[in-house]
Amino acid sequence: MMTLNFQIRREDALAFSRAYHDASPTFRRMQTKVRLTLPVIMVIFWMYSTWRTGFEPTITCIYLGIAALWFFIYPHRYRHNVEKYSEKMIDEGSYGKNFGSYELLLSDSGIHSTGPSGTSTFHWSSIDRVSLTETYLFIFLNGPIGYPIPIQDIGKEAARDAQAYVEKHISVNSRQ
Repeated sequence: MMTLNFQIRREDALAFSRAYHDASPTFRRMQTKVRLTLPVIMVIFWMYSTWRTGFEPTITCIYLGIAALWFFIYPHRYRHNVEKYSEKMIDEGSYGKNFGSYELLLSDSGIHSTGPSGTSTFHWSSIDRVSLTETYLFIFLNGPIGYPIPIQDIGKEAARDAQAYVEKHISVNSRQ
């Protein structure tokens, strides 16, 4: 059994959203699809234009330049848009009621959470994955919800121990 006490603030919720999107196969597929669509269209237009009128350096620079710019700039732009969308979602409604002090009890039966909005209990089958970064221990529940636990609040050793504890219980549960 292990207990973690920490605070969840707005920046922690944004970091959790960022980590969720970074690991999401759907998010990555959509980003790749949109990143490649315009360059492919521009190359097709350039090939058609070259076929119809012959090679024109100006036309080539325009079509292929737009394609290259989009290909290299778009991932940053897409990430920026997703982060702005996440910020708007967090700032609207009553999301702020979830900010504050949390106590997370990790036990053999699952995770028991006490926080500003009440108490919750999740069986290990509800835990999707756990991730440890330099600044956070993320515990992802089913879907885009979970716990962004700041390392500064619990310490690196406790974060590593909690990650190992959660991974052990997730792997045991997945074999059953």
